[in-house]
Amino acid sequence: MLKTAAALVALILALPALAAELRVPLPNRDDLVIDVPDGWHGQVQRPRADLPPTVAITGPNAATLQVLVTPLWPTGGAKAPTPDDIRSMVQRSADRIRPRAVEPELKLHDLDATGKVGYYFSATDAAPEPGGFKSMSQGAVGMGELRVTFTILVNGEPAEPTSQALALVRSMRRAPGQKAP
Repeated sequence: MLKTAAALVALILALPALAAELRVPLPNRDDLVIDVPDGWHGQVQRPRADLPPTVAITGPNAATLQVLVTPLWPTGGAKAPTPDDIRSMVQRSADRIRPRAVEPELKLHDLDATGKVGYYFSATDAAPEPGGFKSMSQGAVGMGELRVTFTILVNGEPAEPTSQALALVRSMRRAPGQKAP
């Protein structure tokens, strides 16, 4: 009986934290769905209905982990982004950040997300502002015609919170919008 109880406790502790589903309605498009881990908080910020929303997600401690996600859709006659478009977009961001980074080179990494194309880089701020974040990872994901940009801001040892935030980004998906009752 004791072995069974110990095995059950070990199994429960090994399960990932439950996630809350955060749906981000996009005008005339599928919703962007983000699974926010237990203990994290997400809020959709939309200054105007005609502008893309920004989703602000914080870890258990907002002073140590923040994730910003912005879905961008093509306008006018623009086409869906290609993998090269996504890579170029992220490279331009890395080039803009590089002069303020500790690292001499900001290498692009493949997001390695099933069914999506995405890239990101990580940087350490050489002179963070008071109350600012020391580490940042930034990138973009292509999801059909939708581009989703993300920024992960971390204070403290960045490896684990960045890994958790990248898992959140990898798990984003699109789903048909929900109709109001």
